[in-house]
Parts: sequence; structure tokens; C-alpha cells
Amino acid sequence: MIAGILGFIIKLVFNCVSLLVLLRFLLQCVKVNFFHPIVQILVRVTNPIILPVRRITPVFSSWDWSCIIVVIIAGLIKYLLLMALDRIAMAPLIVLGMILIEILQDILTIYFYALVFVAICSWFRESPNARIVLDILGKLTNPIMKLLKFNLRYRNIDFKPMIMLLIIMLIQSGLYIIKSFLMSLNLGS
Repeated sequence: MIAGILGFIIKLVFNCVSLLVLLRFLLQCVKVNFFHPIVQILVRVTNPIILPVRRITPVFSSWDWSCIIVVIIAGLIKYLLLMALDRIAMAPLIVLGMILIEILQDILTIYFYALVFVAICSWFRESPNARIVLDILGKLTNPIMKLLKFNLRYRNIDFKPMIMLLIIMLIQSGLYIIKSFLMSLNLGS
């Protein structure tokens, strides 16, 4: 019972860290204004984790790859703690595959909820508070919305976000199947 509770806490903490750091990475990729108050909160929360790693990681492009390295390290620590807690061993390649799949799932989760929030905030466009959130989330979701090159509107309703949400859910289901397959490979060995 205690092992189950500890496992849940470990997963919760490390998944929250992963989501926050990946959100920071994605916001950097789309070049959101980092002096925006909401983004500054995210930067302040993630800086204690990111800055030590940034000192030792080389810069390959304008993207901050230290965020991805932090997520991979956090995933390794999470799986090491879970394996120690459950007293099981996993092959290193399976652990790495699981971490990469979880990174993709977390990125898709961020985009899923960003699209939902954009849709909800679009109902309140006149509100200054909604405008603040829409600026950030709109810039974040524009690159994936441009992947759908067609226009699907009926009167004032744009159906492209709903189609993108469906695509995200299908991809996440596929990733879940792959993750289950990796776990069965580990259990079989």
C-alpha cells in the first residue's frame, strides 16, 4: 500500500516537472515574449532545474536543449526510483524508449490543453485577462494549426481545433500502445 502511494507521488512530481519544463521549451521554440508576466512565472519556477544543466550543455541552435536534457534526466530518476520501489529491473533501452514516448505524450498533452484553452478563451475575446492568455496560447498553437492546410468553418464555428484534438488523441493512443508493448517486452525478458 505504501509502495503504491509512493509510486503515485513519484510519478506525479516528475510528470509535473516534465510538463513545466517542456512547456518552457515549446514557448522558447515559438519565441514567445519571455518578459510576459505569465511566462516569467514559468521561467522562475523552472530556473532552479534548468540553469545548472544549461551551464554544461552546448548550444546547438537557438533552442534551449538543456530543457530536453532535464526532462530525460528527470525521467531516468523517476524510473530508477520506481524500479527500486517495485524491486524490478528494466533494460536500459526500454527505459530510454519509455522516456522518449513520455516526452512525446507530454508535448501532445500540452498542445491538447492549449487548444482547449484557446477555444474557451475565444468565447471571451473582449476580456483583457482572456486576451493575455490568448496571446501566449495562440502563438503556441499556431504552428500545429498550420499543419491543417484546409479551412473548415461553418458560420462562426471553426472546426480545425476539434480535428486537431482528435488527431492528438489518436497519436496519444498509438503512443500508449507502443508503451504497453515496451512494457510487455521487459516483462517477457
